[in-house]
Amino acid sequence: MIPLILTRLKVLAKRSLATVGVREDVGLIPVAVLIGILTSLLAVAFHGLVEWLKDRLYVQSTGQWLYEQGLWMLVVIPASGGLAVGIITRYLLKSQGGHGVVDVIESVLRTRGFIRPIRAIEKILTSGLTLGSGGSTGAEGPIVEIGAAVSSGVGNLLSISRQRMPLLVGCGAAAGISSIFHAPIGGVLFTLEVILRDFSVRTFVPVVVASVVANVATQGFIEYLSSYEWIGPTEGYHSIFWVPYHLLGPDFSVTWIQGLQFAILGLICGMIGVTLTHLMLWGERAFRPLHGLGAFRPMLGGAVLGGMGILYLWLSDRFLGVFKPLSISDYPMPAFFGDGYGVIQTMLSGSFGHGLTPSELLVLLVMLLVFKLLGTTVTLCSGGSGGVIAPSLVLGATGGLLLGNLLNHIGVVSAQPGAMTLVGMGAVLSAVIHAPLASILIVFELTQSPGVIVPAMLACVVAQGTARLMHPDSVYTEHLRKRGVRPESSSDMSSLRKYAIDHLPMEPILPLRLSDPFKRVIDLAGQTDRSHFVVTDDTGQFKGIITSEEIRQVLLEPQAVPLLTVAEVMRTDVQPLRHTENLASLFEAFLVHDIEALPVGLDHDPNRVVGIVSRDSLMKHYQRSWQDS
Repeated sequence: MIPLILTRLKVLAKRSLATVGVREDVGLIPVAVLIGILTSLLAVAFHGLVEWLKDRLYVQSTGQWLYEQGLWMLVVIPASGGLAVGIITRYLLKSQGGHGVVDVIESVLRTRGFIRPIRAIEKILTSGLTLGSGGSTGAEGPIVEIGAAVSSGVGNLLSISRQRMPLLVGCGAAAGISSIFHAPIGGVLFTLEVILRDFSVRTFVPVVVASVVANVATQGFIEYLSSYEWIGPTEGYHSIFWVPYHLLGPDFSVTWIQGLQFAILGLICGMIGVTLTHLMLWGERAFRPLHGLGAFRPMLGGAVLGGMGILYLWLSDRFLGVFKPLSISDYPMPAFFGDGYGVIQTMLSGSFGHGLTPSELLVLLVMLLVFKLLGTTVTLCSGGSGGVIAPSLVLGATGGLLLGNLLNHIGVVSAQPGAMTLVGMGAVLSAVIHAPLASILIVFELTQSPGVIVPAMLACVVAQGTARLMHPDSVYTEHLRKRGVRPESSSDMSSLRKYAIDHLPMEPILPLRLSDPFKRVIDLAGQTDRSHFVVTDDTGQFKGIITSEEIRQVLLEPQAVPLLTVAEVMRTDVQPLRHTENLASLFEAFLVHDIEALPVGLDHDPNRVVGIVSRDSLMKHYQRSWQDS
């Protein structure tokens, strides 16, 4: 008798909450909080591992000796890091590796956001070793996958429905970006623009909650652990880059001449971004025949990177008269090793290339641009673990500083190299990932410089437009298409806005009355093979709907069937759509309510239901329209 009472109370509670507008989605908010906290904890551990390895391998153990008698260690260190990554990936965790953000997007599109939780540990180890040993890559790809793996594990543990798992994965991705970059707004926009491609309120709220919670939790963790040596050098939690006040103060404004300069910068940055994308594709083809090397393939990539480091230092000494242009205190690695954040900081502070003539500075910037492009390609395509956001920022900063100094050197116009350095970061990032909104906000939050927004808007849009003209896919969507996945974009909704709902085939309704016993639902389901029914009052006005989910919940306790009525089981949070509304509205309604069919009413009387339209018929129409286009 007790199970029957509990079942009835559960059904009545769900119906009562739906009546006052509380949907099941509200339950995702505390889950998003949990995901934010767990992801921030792992982000701090990941950051600590990277900084600890950098400090031990390039400062305490080698220091100045590395660039004198120990030059050969520039090959040994990244090669050893690559070998460790290969052993962990191939033998310890027996993973096939992956592409970070690309894998997360594919999981959202293909497997409803399922990612093995062990991937979080794998990415912390492999990416930490890659970055810490000098791999020319970034932390954002791994942290996105770490957050997604945490979300998937939490979702499975709490038995979250598969339909809601992609949203949880988005929460983890936003939490990761927010934690590692101190960019809660950028993390939200990156997730909505790149991972989920969905800006609806239903998606926005949990993602924002996870991002904000992760940001606050990371501050707390770092403040608590800052006194421990393993966490690495830190002085609190602030923007990654310090921007001098004079560079882009609050009164900074863009003139016509400067606007033209930033537009040219966007054009150049678009070309740089496309070059990185093409080099990544070329690198994968070049390293594919070496797949049989197994764990030794990342080691080979690390050795090649080390050889490039020695060549870079030799060229600097040969043409510039300086063996290591950046001091060890500014950046202990060769300038194109690692994430390059220290290099960007010297560019913003004006100390990059100090003591060099203008011509020598231009040569150094060209060298850094070329070696960063090749170093990132070698690191990632040989099996190293990391992302492309940090390399994109370095390339953008280098391109911006190069253009600014070139314009000043020519003397045609007066440019601001520091401002161009800052704006170039977002422009190349926009060209690489095709996400201008996220790029603008990430750069703003990395620097906390409000003056960057206006010129960055112009440069990022021009850069993305240039990149799309030269190559239609981003570095992420290119890999997705190779895997047979077609990522949707907001423009795809235009085909749905052209047609009204009555363009789709509708099923006739089998109306139920409020007082009907629930057993009648079971009988009709068996006779007609249907799983969704409309409930009306005695005048034929719509009152609710019963779906397969409600039927399944009741059938878990079959003894309760004789005790329940249709009114006690039906959902009341679903309202009929007018038959004249477009298919985009229908698509949004399916996302909000997460059911397989929706009632359709008359335009002048929507509660007078004339039929039921299924999600399957909408998807078939969408597929046909896409094939026709």
